[in-house]
Amino acid sequence: MAQANDVGIAALLRSAIDVACTSSQSDLAQMANRLGNTNGVEEKLIKVRGVTIGWQRRFTRADGSEIRLQGVGPTGRPQRFSAEYWTPIAGVIRPIMTAVTDTECAIQLGRRLLYDDTTDAAITLEHLDTTLVPTGITEPLNPAIPPGDDKGGVLVAMVDAGVNYLLPAIAQRLARAGDGTILGYDYWDLDHRPFDANPARSPFFPQRHGTRTASLLLREAPQARLVPYRYPRPDMRRMTDLVRDAATKGISIVNLSLGSNKKDDWEAFAQVAKEYSEILFVVSAGNNGRDIDARPVYPAVLPLDNIITVTSSEIDGQLAPGSNHGQTSVDLLVPAERLSVTSFEGHSMRVSGSSYAAARISAMAARLLAKNPTWRAPELKTAILARAIRPISNHKPYVAQGFIPDPQTAEQRSPVPRDVELEEIDSRELTATNLYNGHQSKDIFTHELILTLVYFERTSWDFVRLEHALTHAAKILRQCGIYMPRADLHMLRGPEMFLYFTESNAKQLANRLSFPRPTIYFVRDSLKVDAYEAEAIARGNSATRLILTNTVWMTEGISNAGIGLAHEIVHLLMDSGEHVDFPQNVMRADTSPENIRFTDTQCETMRRVGMEGELLKPLS
Repeated sequence: MAQANDVGIAALLRSAIDVACTSSQSDLAQMANRLGNTNGVEEKLIKVRGVTIGWQRRFTRADGSEIRLQGVGPTGRPQRFSAEYWTPIAGVIRPIMTAVTDTECAIQLGRRLLYDDTTDAAITLEHLDTTLVPTGITEPLNPAIPPGDDKGGVLVAMVDAGVNYLLPAIAQRLARAGDGTILGYDYWDLDHRPFDANPARSPFFPQRHGTRTASLLLREAPQARLVPYRYPRPDMRRMTDLVRDAATKGISIVNLSLGSNKKDDWEAFAQVAKEYSEILFVVSAGNNGRDIDARPVYPAVLPLDNIITVTSSEIDGQLAPGSNHGQTSVDLLVPAERLSVTSFEGHSMRVSGSSYAAARISAMAARLLAKNPTWRAPELKTAILARAIRPISNHKPYVAQGFIPDPQTAEQRSPVPRDVELEEIDSRELTATNLYNGHQSKDIFTHELILTLVYFERTSWDFVRLEHALTHAAKILRQCGIYMPRADLHMLRGPEMFLYFTESNAKQLANRLSFPRPTIYFVRDSLKVDAYEAEAIARGNSATRLILTNTVWMTEGISNAGIGLAHEIVHLLMDSGEHVDFPQNVMRADTSPENIRFTDTQCETMRRVGMEGELLKPLS
């Protein structure tokens, strides 16, 4: 419904903005006098990490309405202001309209809330222009749920700010009862419409968090169907009813990408979660940049056997900036920075933080449960933690269990062995007879290259695959007169992190080994932000990583391994990372089957620079 006297409210807010911009901000009496018709004023400072960044002032008017002013900005510098108008509706003071300025006190936008006449609940958020006139853009706040059918699958509960179930991608994945009603519930408003809106910071600019986390979970767990619960911020004791409802519906996985500093908020949850020990609760650690063992965040630190607490890492396993950690309270590091999710509006957007790390582990739990329907919290938690890798570092760990590099595929791998020492478990030699099928004349060769190949147990690299790749590479390199009299192969067993290429891991590995160069390392995958299927580190690009000079790192996913190996060897021999556009050339950026040719100039450069770098020797 439209509010009465909207024009008058807009005029009042414009006057309030003028008062905020032109009055002495330290003189509350002056501001109250200029606003007129006020009979009370309250002030509250806005602080972030102990630093005052602004103020909030509430002026009560004779008719029971309120004007709420806020100024935010560094002390002594231009501030941004907002003014809000609140009025009693059905005996409760409720927000009606707001205006927001820039640092020059010009109104930039406004918002107005429209209420239902029968329920007195806000149902629509209307956007206003710089003159506080409606733009025609509106946002629903509690719409009806679209009809639909239950597609089946693993039930996963998401306790958050709700979801935007008007988006088809969300609506189609909602768990529903036989009559089509959804299984979720809004424990904030106590209705059956858990729509994504968290007005805790501002009723005019509600946070939209649940849709983002839900979209990530649903994308990474196609087997899941969603049970959305809007968390009970007005009364956290309702968490008891929420968890019991989830248990009644047979839910075994509950995602909680939320938390607070107040232990009292979570006492009811702690009790009921312990009661329902078969439910696995996946909890975000928070994004305060602190050690929550020392400065707790709840429910992340609750010592319950059926909780997994997750924080966000960079792709290489380093703790992400701003992410919480704790050697005791936090279980896992999971890459959750700059992830693509679906926004409340249905657009793709990038997000970061432990909320999304938790959603990724909930998705992993859903995939595990789909394959093992009888599992419950104990089995799910054991299976998830068993896939965690302990980072290789001389520093104390940030979490209790370790790092899961790729939660989307982690359950496909065997549990990670713990405390494995680096050791060589096999060594072999491939001779020219193997590489050239026993009938290659040396007369066509001018230079000699001896390679060291290092590969790991628990990867798809094995002796047969390496022999095939090296034989193919030898055939390609012979075009330039390069001969391989032999290649030495070493199979290693070691800590799981060595199976992934990062510069930190590579340096530690190379520091422990003394194999002759050039050395080709065959690993599972790369954890670099800009990852490649293979990476060559020659003299020219090793200034900050000298210990890695004349090494190549090849991942399981490389296409055409023999061509790829020849390609990376040439990078070392030419001491260059350049690619070419010549048709069918080995040094094109892509390692397609037809790219197996060299130019005469490339061969000459390879031989000359390879000799200078002592990688090649002339054949007498």
